[in-house]
Amino acid sequence: MKTNKIITAHEIAKENRARMINMGVIVLSAIIRLWYILITDVGVRQHDLGTSTNLYDNVINPGHLGYVEYLVKFRALPDFNPFSVFSYYHPPLHHIVAAFFLKAADMLGFREPGVYEAIQIPTFIYGVLTVIITYLILKELCDKERRITLPLLLVAVHPGLVYMTGSINNDMMGTMFTFLCIFFTIRWIKSAYQLSYLILMALSVGFGIIAKPNVGVMAIPMGIIMLMHMIDMIKSRNTGKIIGQYVLFGVLSLPIGLSWTIRNFILFREHPGIPAPGAHQYIADYPLHEIFGLPTSAAFRYPFHAENAVYCHNAWQIMFKTSLFTEIWPDEISPLALFFCQLLYVFAVILGLTLAVLTVVKSVRMIRQGNTMLGTFILSGYASIVLTYIAFVIKYPYTCSCDFRYIAVSLLYASIAMLPIGSTSNSINSDVKA
Repeated sequence: MKTNKIITAHEIAKENRARMINMGVIVLSAIIRLWYILITDVGVRQHDLGTSTNLYDNVINPGHLGYVEYLVKFRALPDFNPFSVFSYYHPPLHHIVAAFFLKAADMLGFREPGVYEAIQIPTFIYGVLTVIITYLILKELCDKERRITLPLLLVAVHPGLVYMTGSINNDMMGTMFTFLCIFFTIRWIKSAYQLSYLILMALSVGFGIIAKPNVGVMAIPMGIIMLMHMIDMIKSRNTGKIIGQYVLFGVLSLPIGLSWTIRNFILFREHPGIPAPGAHQYIADYPLHEIFGLPTSAAFRYPFHAENAVYCHNAWQIMFKTSLFTEIWPDEISPLALFFCQLLYVFAVILGLTLAVLTVVKSVRMIRQGNTMLGTFILSGYASIVLTYIAFVIKYPYTCSCDFRYIAVSLLYASIAMLPIGSTSNSINSDVKA
């Protein structure tokens, strides 16, 4: 027999204060990101930036900057093999959105080179939305506002996500869609598998893939949960409706997600892939135990990444360093600042490893407590992110492949792991059945 918990006025006041604090954390995340963008030139700390010339010439420039500029100039997708120009192989959704902002800034009278700063506006929006989505996910998994403040703060102020917010490439949009995939799948489970959330899942993964292909990793945990639900429906002899819903999921997600790949194959007979970076980034000459083993003592002597395999070829070392300092190599740094960075790096490694273990522990405990669907979704999602990151580094063995931005969604799983064990809402203490 269940007893209703009496909520006192004092507890309500505490929750209201915690809610205000959490709203403040979201506002703080927006202020930090805006401040970073305002003090950071569009050409600083970018990935595959490329070049630009003028919005009114006919020059085709490489890189993400040239890609957006091309869309503004010619108002069409490339009519040539996109693999023939650096960075044009990326799916175009983010670049199309960025082109609208760039054109709007141009129409408002902004001139080169300042007009190109407008490309950071949509990435700023993605970055703030990602924090808001994190809050919504944590609210789904926790019944107390005050218990989600620290997990939310991790995503809100983490430097890796702040750097990505100021980047003009498609990393931040891809991360936002990945977070949306997780949120809508959790809502689908908790809503007794309502069709509306299944549609939102399909749209999130579909549009996510044409923003950044690695969003497709979420198809693994989403597919596992959908298969588990179908097995339940088969056992209950209620398969007709679910088959129709899954067909709709495929009809919505596959044409959208695969549209860029299909276009490139039909027009140019080009298969998906990534062009090879510079030879100085190549790490395949080193044994796997050095690439994926424990970092050496050199990891703690100078906490920056120089995109040089001779200097650094351990994937985990590069991942942690780029999460804190991105791919920079300062010419000068004071002994005090260096010491602080070293301490921060050690703290990040310890915290990261601890939260990785807690992610597994928490998801397994959720499964044992009856939250089979949610626990399996979190566990399989985290495992998919880590394993595909390893596979990506093996397939494309370069230092840039080890960058934190390819595994940034792990921060969301870390924030979920920071929720106190047993704090999940009573509404999800057992799996719902359709």
